[in-house]
Amino acid sequence: MDENLKKILIISSYAPPAIGGPQNLYNLLRDFPINRYFILTSFYNIDNLSAQKGTWLDGEYIFYDNPRATREDRIKAQGEKMITEKSSLLNKLKHLARRSRVVRNIIGIPIITTQIFWIIKQGKKSIKEKQIDVLLGFSDYGPAMLGTYFLHKMTKVPFRLFLFDIYKGNFFPFPGGILSKILEPKLFKQAEQVIVTNQGTKDFYINRYGGNIGEKIKIIHNAAFPEPYLSSQSEYSPTPPFSILFTGRIYWPQINAIKNLIQAVEEINDLDLKLDIYCPNPRDYLDRIGIKESDKIKISVAPPQDMPKIQSQADILFLPLSWGTKSNDIINTATPGKLTDYLVAGKPMLIHAPATAYLVKYAKENNFAMIVDKNDVEGLKKGIKTLIENPDLARQLIQNAKKTFFANHDANKNAELFRALFVKNQLL
Repeated sequence: MDENLKKILIISSYAPPAIGGPQNLYNLLRDFPINRYFILTSFYNIDNLSAQKGTWLDGEYIFYDNPRATREDRIKAQGEKMITEKSSLLNKLKHLARRSRVVRNIIGIPIITTQIFWIIKQGKKSIKEKQIDVLLGFSDYGPAMLGTYFLHKMTKVPFRLFLFDIYKGNFFPFPGGILSKILEPKLFKQAEQVIVTNQGTKDFYINRYGGNIGEKIKIIHNAAFPEPYLSSQSEYSPTPPFSILFTGRIYWPQINAIKNLIQAVEEINDLDLKLDIYCPNPRDYLDRIGIKESDKIKISVAPPQDMPKIQSQADILFLPLSWGTKSNDIINTATPGKLTDYLVAGKPMLIHAPATAYLVKYAKENNFAMIVDKNDVEGLKKGIKTLIENPDLARQLIQNAKKTFFANHDANKNAELFRALFVKNQLL
């Protein structure tokens, strides 16, 4: 019965439809009773392509930075020009901040504090009107996590955290990093529960806060629904031109590893090889970080619902994490959302990431990917050739990947695990 579930106010700076963490949120909530959850999120953080072509949740959206707007209003908005024309000065500054580190540092304080103010204002109203039983704050660069905490302090409604990435130790624009160092201990101490996406993150926090914190931490792996992937698959039998595929947003944790791949593809001349990159990042941003198209490199955009078909057509699925970043802790604890898709896509995976990363440990334990764990283009070239020239090895990796998927990442199962956390009178 729906009445046996607590009413949840989900607080997240980013919400479905979108690529990455927010899409995992969709998978957990798709079949959740729509009268038991409400999503407090940003109108302007949902990009235009996702708004128009992505998959929205059926529950009620409450936009803290545009409280009169509805989901239908966001779907109707056409183009960046209309969005910025409708937005406030703060949202225009947010748009500018994404393109300039200097501007981001200068206006970081008003951006974050204003968003927290909006979250608190709309959150207090929503808690009263919707009769909320529990708050669920999702990890971001500060506003949602801190807004959740302050709402709890003001209303006494208990709260829980869902961390797609670690909080303190992440690479946040100023003053997000400082705030995370100050407030993460308070968040962990007062939260009823902390949900993380892998054992590596749980171990990380036990090491940081002691063994008792482990009693609060629940693991729910990133998850996807397997049906769209299984229906589009065929027997693995690669033929030239061989294609390597990367899907998802490109930002600091992946940039160097992706540039290694581009160099490797450009230098391999004894195989007919191409690289397809599907990402929603603006072209000017990709140009600025040195990721550009060429005769062998193609950059495209597609909505999340097209990914099963796109991924099933590749010969190698590329999953990168970089070396020498400004936040080694997040590299060492991350299991990127696209890992879930790749595990069930029916094509071999190539992981290029540091040996210290939990992703590498997880892949080695389950033998589901070709691993190149050194920052070495020659080694990457060798890994690519080994996968293409040894289809039997690739098929074994595919089989192991699917086994891992159905053990830990099937959204049909994980959504039930998530739902069970919010049964009334449930012991934590």
